[in-house]
Amino acid sequence: MPESRRVCINPILVGGTGRSGSTVVGHLLDQHRDLVLTKPMEVRFIAGNDGFADALSVALRKRGSGKARQAAELAVDRLKHRWYQRATDVGLHTSISTDRLHALCQIYLDTVDGDPIVATQRVVMAIMIDVAPLGLRWIDTTPANARLADRLELIYPQSKVIGVIRDGRDVAASFVQQSFGPNDVFEALAQWERRMIKMHKALLASRPGRVLVIDLVDLVSGDRAGTLQQLCDFLEVPADPDMVHWFEMNVTEQGAHGGRWRTQFDGSTVDLIDQVYGECVGRLQVEGVQIPGSP
Repeated sequence: MPESRRVCINPILVGGTGRSGSTVVGHLLDQHRDLVLTKPMEVRFIAGNDGFADALSVALRKRGSGKARQAAELAVDRLKHRWYQRATDVGLHTSISTDRLHALCQIYLDTVDGDPIVATQRVVMAIMIDVAPLGLRWIDTTPANARLADRLELIYPQSKVIGVIRDGRDVAASFVQQSFGPNDVFEALAQWERRMIKMHKALLASRPGRVLVIDLVDLVSGDRAGTLQQLCDFLEVPADPDMVHWFEMNVTEQGAHGGRWRTQFDGSTVDLIDQVYGECVGRLQVEGVQIPGSP
């Protein structure tokens, strides 16, 4: 278990569908005197595709199997070669040395077959000592956090998860302007629907009261003060004056670019986006998924 008293055992894991507002929530919470963003602010290696949470899930389903071993080795490989250095100044290399990382990974591989939960907790917590070394409660904004909330509970049972939801039309419109993710707006809408369902299922499978879902519209233009207080109450922290001031200055309706999908495409495409989105929402409602408000 934790190798030092500085280990944070109740982190805050913020996520969403991607392009939904998890980054701004992370920056907002980072203004609180008792909270700190990880460096990098998206560590990725825990909840990212084929990360340690996925490997742990396979290990618990197929303990001691070849597939479990393969998943553990893949998580280590992804950590070393995908998430360690994503860019010159982005990645875990800004916080932890290669030698230390490799040593921790070897210990994990040597012990994961015997007790996958303990082995996973040890390697993750040891890495996070360097990523968030201040002894404060840390915040990670890897988007998949909300979609793997139940799996992450096995690693950090006392963690809190914040899922940020946003109108899928704006999510899709934002994705097509990025260098990652779907570059077709309708593919992006389909991805948004799948991820909303995955978030919902992860919430249902998590301990009651551990996951909070907030709507970006409420945070930026709806019940701003109420939503901010809801966040603080959920995390059991006071509304820090510096955080409140930063919120008032930086979390704005204009900055959220709500309704961008209406101006980013031609008229016929806008109409089709609205139609397809309505169909997505209908299917999500059948599943009991919380639908975000429209800006």
